[in-house]
Amino acid sequence: MEKKAPTSAELTSFSGKRIFFGHQSVGMNIIGGLEATYSRSGSPTLTVTETRTAPSGAGGYLAHAPMGVNGDPIGKFADFTTVMNGSMGKAVDVAMLKLCYVDVTAQTDVDALFKKYSAMMAQLEAAHPDVTFIYTTVPLTTDRGWKQKVKSWLGRDDQMGPADNAARERYNQVVRKQYSQTGRFFDIAAVEATMDSAPAERKRDGVPYYVLNNGLAADPGHLNGVGSRAAAAEFVSVVAAQ
Repeated sequence: MEKKAPTSAELTSFSGKRIFFGHQSVGMNIIGGLEATYSRSGSPTLTVTETRTAPSGAGGYLAHAPMGVNGDPIGKFADFTTVMNGSMGKAVDVAMLKLCYVDVTAQTDVDALFKKYSAMMAQLEAAHPDVTFIYTTVPLTTDRGWKQKVKSWLGRDDQMGPADNAARERYNQVVRKQYSQTGRFFDIAAVEATMDSAPAERKRDGVPYYVLNNGLAADPGHLNGVGSRAAAAEFVSVVAAQ
């Protein structure tokens, strides 16, 4: 069952806002889901442009750009800060940075990373009080198949195993605890895990963690059409409420 599509009012609200979205490849899945959702709905056109500087002209838009390089979340924080402290921060209504699943693995110090994330967000909010910043969880990967488990045992880890998703869950739980009640929270991990009403969940050392639901996955780390539209629907819902 596909997630309920955004309402016409939500789509109109979203497309009328000036938004900046910093991301990497899963972000392109979300943008594809947005474009598909607007195409299906017949709602006002969503203007999407890839840029690191504020678009010219009046009206709403979704400006987006890749941030840093995958595997270096601190570099992404710095890149997002640079963009927002330029012309973008003076122009947009809403801004969001989404990390990638490879930015949080079993080797990540999740508490230290969260401190860096929360400090960056606090600094940007103080510098740009007219911008609504959206907080996010980090995306997931699917449960590892037996071939990938063998590779891991042989030391060829692809950073998509149970320990990696468990680390993402630890990070996401800290993010949820801090920001889930703000009304400015996009829980992409929960969206990725959930098909129908039951999230795809596993356990490691008795502790549950979410995985990317196979029904929403194009490959172990990216979203298919249904998953892309589900993530887009949640993005629209969160931003439209601002």
